[in-house]
Parts: sequence; C-alpha cells; structure tokens
Amino acid sequence: MNRRSFLAGCGLAVAATLTGCTASGPAVTTESSPTETDASTPTETASPTPEGTPTTATPAGTGSPGSPATTAGGDVVEVSAGPEGRLRFRPETVEISVGDSVRWTFDSPGHNVTTLPGASEKVAIPEDAEPFASYEGDQHFAINEVGTTYEHTFTVPGEYVYVCAPHADQGMVGTVAVSE
Repeated sequence: MNRRSFLAGCGLAVAATLTGCTASGPAVTTESSPTETDASTPTETASPTPEGTPTTATPAGTGSPGSPATTAGGDVVEVSAGPEGRLRFRPETVEISVGDSVRWTFDSPGHNVTTLPGASEKVAIPEDAEPFASYEGDQHFAINEVGTTYEHTFTVPGEYVYVCAPHADQGMVGTVAVSE
C-alpha cells in the first residue's frame, strides 16, 4: 500500500466517524411505563441513606453538549456520568418539572453525583431543597461502580448545581433546572 492509498483510507475512516457523531436523534430517553413498580425505588425515611438507590444500568440519554435535555412527556431524564471516559456529564444541563426524576448512569470509573454541603464550593440547591448524593454518608470521594445508576426525584423548584466530588475541580459539574 502506498502513502496516498493509506491517507485516503484514513480520511474515509475519519469522515465515517464524524458522520456518526453528527447524526441527530432524540435528546433524551424517557421511561414511559409508570405502572411498573421498581422494588429499588426509594421511599422517604428518616434515615441518612441516599434518596436514590444504585441499580443496574439502563441506556443513558444523549443530549447535545451545549443544549439542555428536557422531559418529553415522561418523568425521567437520563444523564451519563463520565461518557467515553471523560470528566463530564452528558447532557450537562437538564430542564424538568417538579416531580420528575433524573437518572445518572455511571459510564466510566471514579465518579459520583452529589449536592451535599462540603462536597464542593460549586454545589448549589434551592433554599428548601434537601441535598442528595449517590453515596451514603459524607465520604465525598466514594464512587459508584461502572454500569450502575442513581436516580433522584426533584420536589422543589429551582436550580440545582451538582458535581462529581472527585472531579469537580476539573469541571465535572452539571445543572438541573426544575420548574413548577
């Protein structure tokens, strides 16, 4: 194979890859079967356990990095934590209504999700909201296993800025905007 053939083949491979990256599709994946009961769905208790319970993974939504994902007639928005091994959430911003949920899927190792005080100075939640975390206690560097999910239902309107505590300083920060 000569140099020109090799470079032409590389160019075609890059073009095919970029075509797959720019293909459009749904911004979010929603759960549309509210009649199903999940035994791992948390209930409100007085114990200090996290509001969500890690479960087996489900496919994560794929919003565009610069645009917020929104609920589309459903009540669960999917967010990927660490897609392609990157230190980010995808999508970084979601817009939902009170009573809707966000489900984070941990797609690479070393990540968590939290709004707990002390996890990062970047964390912010509405005044009447309870903080949440995908881990128990105040061990902010506790991480979730790859392939697990964490789900939180938002009951107070406002803006929630959450982080992956181990990577907040590297920019792994996300936002959930909750409207009434």
